Amino acid sequence: MRTTSCLVAALVAAASGSALADIVIDGGASWSGWSSVSSSQTSGVWIKGATNRTYDIYRTSFTLSATQGVSGTRLADGAPGDGSGYTGDNAASLTSGSWQVGDRIIGMGIAYTGSTRGATWFFHTDRNGDSKSAASSFGASDGVSTSNAGDTSSYISNVFFPRGQVSQYSIFTSFSGDGSNNFIFPYGQLPSLAMPVRSFSILEAGSAVRAQSVQFFINLDAVLRSNGGATHGEGTIAPPDRIGFWEGDNTAGWNGTQFTQQIFEIPAPSGLAMVGLAVAVAARRQRR
Repeated sequence: MRTTSCLVAALVAAASGSALADIVIDGGASWSGWSSVSSSQTSGVWIKGATNRTYDIYRTSFTLSATQGVSGTRLADGAPGDGSGYTGDNAASLTSGSWQVGDRIIGMGIAYTGSTRGATWFFHTDRNGDSKSAASSFGASDGVSTSNAGDTSSYISNVFFPRGQVSQYSIFTSFSGDGSNNFIFPYGQLPSLAMPVRSFSILEAGSAVRAQSVQFFINLDAVLRSNGGATHGEGTIAPPDRIGFWEGDNTAGWNGTQFTQQIFEIPAPSGLAMVGLAVAVAARRQRR
């Protein structure tokens, strides 16, 4: 009995430890409330790309509060970065559009290190965790990156206006002969608050396109409300699903772009489910 009670207490503490107040959404000036995944040069995470690109990878999950917002100052479109102001979503409140209070959010982030910077990202949800796999070791050429029907992808670019906002939420349907019908775009291909995703990035001082960090968020419940996920991506996003991304610096054009791809386990959508399970186990033991 004592052991079970301690387990429940520990789980509750773990859940409250990732409370909303600890999550910082600012494009990456702070990583409070985020958990470190790895660096870009880690075996088991690295899929392919340039071996000289360096950054740290973060992830988080939380429940959206009515008071949750973005800290800091949003730069005007076209303005150069100052190393702290962010580009990206310009909504006055995160609960606008398809986002509602109480929604479960999964977040991932990239903090560039050294001289490496990013300008364009594709964030992928690998349904069932079976269409993208890491290389056997860092720098090896045997990593795999493809798509299953139902896998989603979100496109973000600081190079094209408007900077830093998700402009494409696509869902892989099937392979077609000429590649023209592989994806559907349920929200169009321009930024919209109807999309179940948000993104924010902080530009390098003096640059209008190169980011020193980026944060990206998937709203699980906004996905579910989109026709139950039937035509708008996964009905659920949970293990064994995984998160993958392509990041690169294409500020000088796509030809010769420096890029990498990574894959890792998603964070649990909420610690509360685990707490509820532990409490149920404790209750059953008490009845015995």
